[in-house]
Amino acid sequence: MFQQIYDFVIGMVFGFLLAVPPGPMNALIAAEATRSPIHGTSVGLGAMSADGILMVITYFFSRVLGHYVYYLYFVGFAVMMYLAISILRSTFSPKSSSGNRSPFLNYFVGISVGLTNPYQVFWWFTAGLSFMSIFGIFSVAGLFTAILIWVFVFPYAVYVGKVYGGSRVDFAIKLVSALGIMAFAVYIIIRALLYFV
Repeated sequence: MFQQIYDFVIGMVFGFLLAVPPGPMNALIAAEATRSPIHGTSVGLGAMSADGILMVITYFFSRVLGHYVYYLYFVGFAVMMYLAISILRSTFSPKSSSGNRSPFLNYFVGISVGLTNPYQVFWWFTAGLSFMSIFGIFSVAGLFTAILIWVFVFPYAVYVGKVYGGSRVDFAIKLVSALGIMAFAVYIIIRALLYFV
């Protein structure tokens, strides 16, 4: 029981580390959230649905690979390191809201962007696959719980005008997220190396 709780918490930590840093999806969520929290949340739910679809595809892909999955750990390490470095270099600049899209249409915008984003697809087939293989199903539940919390809390925070509290807080969030993702990347590469030793 303790192991399942631990895996769930690890998944939540990783989910927040992935969801919180500024990036294109958060910029889109923020832009729509300036209209209303539900507009931003609907984009986030669409992106999370895309993650769910990609996770299922990745899970079955991992069953086919068997022990060869450890070779992908090296690619997963590279993807996570790239993500961490990108977070450190990124800036948060939400674009203006587009038109009068309904929350329902925003959901399909989020899912479409998620399923056609090469980075998101590549992440699931590399780093995401590594993460699921190492930490298991409870960590995946934790990861999606964190993302779900984020897609409700973040748009509300944007809507009420409390976007991160300024440049120093923005920098701190980026730094903590990048270092946390780097830590997961190092853990994955160590697991891969130990398998081959």
